[in-house]
Amino acid sequence: MKKQLSLLLAFSLVSASAAALSACGDDTPVLRVASWEEYIDEGGDDSYVEGSAPLYEEFEDWYFEQTGEKIRVEYIPLTDNEEMYNRIQLGDTFDLLCPSEYMIMKLAAEDLIQPYPESFYDVNVETNYYAQNVSPYIAETFSAPIAEGSDHTWADYAAGYMWGTTGFVFNPENANAEDMKTWDAFTNPTYTKKITAKNNVRDSYFAGLGIYYEDELLELKSQLESGTMKEDEYKATLSEMMNDTTPETMTAVEAILKEVKKNITAFETDEAKNDFIAKYIDVSYQWSGDAVYIMDEVEEKSGIACNYVIPEAASNLWFDGWVMMKDANVDAATMFVNFVSRPDNVVRNMYYIGYTSCVAGDEVFDYVVETYGAEDGDETAVDYDLNYFFGDGAAYVLSAPAEQLSRQLFAQYPDKETMKRCVVMQYFDDDANTRANTLWQNVTASAS
Repeated sequence: MKKQLSLLLAFSLVSASAAALSACGDDTPVLRVASWEEYIDEGGDDSYVEGSAPLYEEFEDWYFEQTGEKIRVEYIPLTDNEEMYNRIQLGDTFDLLCPSEYMIMKLAAEDLIQPYPESFYDVNVETNYYAQNVSPYIAETFSAPIAEGSDHTWADYAAGYMWGTTGFVFNPENANAEDMKTWDAFTNPTYTKKITAKNNVRDSYFAGLGIYYEDELLELKSQLESGTMKEDEYKATLSEMMNDTTPETMTAVEAILKEVKKNITAFETDEAKNDFIAKYIDVSYQWSGDAVYIMDEVEEKSGIACNYVIPEAASNLWFDGWVMMKDANVDAATMFVNFVSRPDNVVRNMYYIGYTSCVAGDEVFDYVVETYGAEDGDETAVDYDLNYFFGDGAAYVLSAPAEQLSRQLFAQYPDKETMKRCVVMQYFDDDANTRANTLWQNVTASAS
């Protein structure tokens, strides 16, 4: 498990870093970029381009080529969104941050980040790789208001980096795929002490809502499929239910999560990946990128083809995006975002991280074909339509082994119909956040 820095230690490290920079007397402008650990291609033998330098160092050379000016990137890996927010509250400043969707909402609401300039989205600028290649699906998602009643969209404040879903990764030798289609997998006695949940209030609360509202959610889905409900109404109702933080609902979800705790092995963060690979557990609720990592490792070490399922009722659409703080070096920051959005660098990051980029384009699709495409003569091959993500055209239909429709390919790129039931979880306002923290304390303190 990754260890979080204490706030005092974090502040001390920031002060020490600033002092060291001052002492060296280097007047080269510094671009401070904060993201997650192992969330960018670090180069070396593990890179898609073996022996390469870290991408943030290569950016320094590219920036000089484009501008004739020097820049030095200080890349700061953080543990989670809360550490990022706490460092900002302590007075630390960054040019670029890569928070998750709910933290982007929070930072925007507190006026801590600034909108992108209109020029960033000009597709006629040769080096505007993000605007030219962002997935149509992500672009549509980011065109929605960042908060209810807001005049700003997601795209005003954020450029998408990685995205995905949440679902159950499971060992088919010991778990039934049909059981994984329901949120009740968390309380199913078949998996007592063989299943894990996430060790944070947001992901676990979302799962609790899935259990609480499952029957109603399935009825909504049935209405959509029968044509008696329009998709925009369905999505709005789905989002409202999966973001319900009323006191009455929170009380009900607290009781549900206490029952979940009795059945699961543990609420976990990173430990479940190793426990699953070691066969201590059979089912784990995971972010899609970590599910891919688990499936890869289990197959390599044990030869078992594990699967990934997104619950039939609803699930979570998450994403991380690049945002700029108020006093950011806007020119250098937007150039950095465009550099990591250049298709060849997108492929490098996807290969290194194992997560799915918000950027599409032919080169990225070719990488998906290279990774998951069926071999010639594969009699199980089926067509897998990815036009919703990459853009209209026959070129974006992938011929893939049938097994990939429930494995890594599906985890990285769920089909269009599945994505209809995935919604973004909003950030908790102060009142809901206080009640959610109390709920979580009560759940984690309850008997197992």
